[in-house]
Amino acid sequence: MADAEECNYSVEIFGIKLPRVLGAVSLVTCLIVILCDFAMWFVVEGYDPTAQTISELAAGPHHWIQDAGIVAFVIGTFCLAVDLFLRGEKGWKPWLVRSAMLLICLDIAMIALWNEYGDGIPGGLEIHIYLVAALYPLVPIILWFGTSVLPAKKGNLTLIAKATAISWLFLAPIFFILPTAIDGAYERFLGAIIIGAVAIAGWRLFQESSC
Repeated sequence: MADAEECNYSVEIFGIKLPRVLGAVSLVTCLIVILCDFAMWFVVEGYDPTAQTISELAAGPHHWIQDAGIVAFVIGTFCLAVDLFLRGEKGWKPWLVRSAMLLICLDIAMIALWNEYGDGIPGGLEIHIYLVAALYPLVPIILWFGTSVLPAKKGNLTLIAKATAISWLFLAPIFFILPTAIDGAYERFLGAIIIGAVAIAGWRLFQESSC
């Protein structure tokens, strides 16, 4: 990973260095998406987070709460992409990670805002399942190659990220064959991997002091 001293841009917002601002926003939005999901467990009557998925919340009553949390998370992830673009690192790895991060932002935003779930209710084009499937290649790309370009020190974090990328390739498809009694819990487990990756990158970015 790129060390903090390799940051080559120096922008400040109200006297606070931009990398710290971007990192802080990423961290806060990770908390927001978790809190929004947790709040919905109590807002939606009879909801079971173990057996029912996040999509069922987003398609049901008070869905704007869940959608707002997901959109907030998209903003936090986009902040990491902004940092990568401002660093201006050359090479195919930085560009691959930047592109994948922008695509994952667009994909998750569409998941939140494209409210067609194939639930039998007449409406527009149902693409939810395809948007979810698009996460399958994007997440391991970011986890595997992101350790080469995101601000952090080399070491155990790189090994953990790459091991998680490999694990994701085996763990993610299991969701589609699980019994409905536990698919909500498993979906949240997969979501925790994505949120955790953004939170760790955001924390590393927030810690930077030399930019």
